[in-house]
Amino acid sequence: MVARTFAVFDSESLVVQSSSSGGLVGNPIINNSDTPNGTVFTFDGTAAQNVTLDDTSGDPDTFEDDQTGGHVITNGAGLIANTTGVEAESIIRVQALDPNGNATGPLISLTVFSQNGVTGDVWGFGTDLPLQAGVSYVKISGSNIGSSSYDDFIPCFGPNTMVETETGPRRVGDIAVRDQIRTLRNGLQPVRWVGHATVSGIGALAPVEIAAGALGNARALTVSQEHRMYFEDDLSDYLFGSSQVLIAAKHLCGLPGVSIAPCPVITYTHFMFDRHEIVFANGIPSESFFLSRLSVGSLQSGPQRELLALFPSLPDATLAFGPTVGTALKRHEATLWCRYATAA
Repeated sequence: MVARTFAVFDSESLVVQSSSSGGLVGNPIINNSDTPNGTVFTFDGTAAQNVTLDDTSGDPDTFEDDQTGGHVITNGAGLIANTTGVEAESIIRVQALDPNGNATGPLISLTVFSQNGVTGDVWGFGTDLPLQAGVSYVKISGSNIGSSSYDDFIPCFGPNTMVETETGPRRVGDIAVRDQIRTLRNGLQPVRWVGHATVSGIGALAPVEIAAGALGNARALTVSQEHRMYFEDDLSDYLFGSSQVLIAAKHLCGLPGVSIAPCPVITYTHFMFDRHEIVFANGIPSESFFLSRLSVGSLQSGPQRELLALFPSLPDATLAFGPTVGTALKRHEATLWCRYATAA
């Protein structure tokens, strides 16, 4: 038995506005095979709900298609009855429409959830990138195989983070372009870009709270689930052959004082340099981000897509490319690291 909790949107929050299949108009999102490319949906802004299921088949990190008996709802959050067998039915890929009706922005994958083994009995959907209330989205493509990871990503700092600068600690929300930030490897470095995004702090978007002292931090630190913390120690060298590692905050939740802390709304901040750097957030080392055409292939694709979706003002790939600082641990590696760290 593996309990998995993830963010689910009610299917009725995404309604068909227009389609070459006229019978779909005015109805909620359904499975991919019955939804033609070019179908336009409108999102009403209804918040996602945390739904929990018991995953007993396949990969415990993946919500599989065609395995209804191995994915049974234990907390349907009012969207679906408990004890219902569900599956990740299919994937519909959409893009936002601009005021002129042109598709724009990143491709967003909507994973459609069905119940009781019935393809057309759709009760909700998940998304790998945020949807914006009142925005219309057009279907670009899709897949009848819906198997998807439970994870979703937003790599950012929470609003009360204090970052070490040239003049001392400064609230992350007050950092501006050209400010000099203290980095672990390269001393003071100028900020090249800053972005802010206010989102619902529930489900996959909920922040991770690191209590004061939990990782040596002077005060409580709030970051997004995928934001990576930096560690340099003998344990990492022993386990992975590298003394310098990056661990996503959500994978540190097995440590005392580190937990996911849902909230109605949260503002995340991101800032970037000419290269990937390690900065000091509330007294402990944590990553920054950088983006270029080359770096998209170097870093995880999920965080990069999320970054582009959250921050459309991002400059067009003008930053220099360089290696990621430290080895980014996978989920199972981070779990092993936490187990040894707790026992030490």
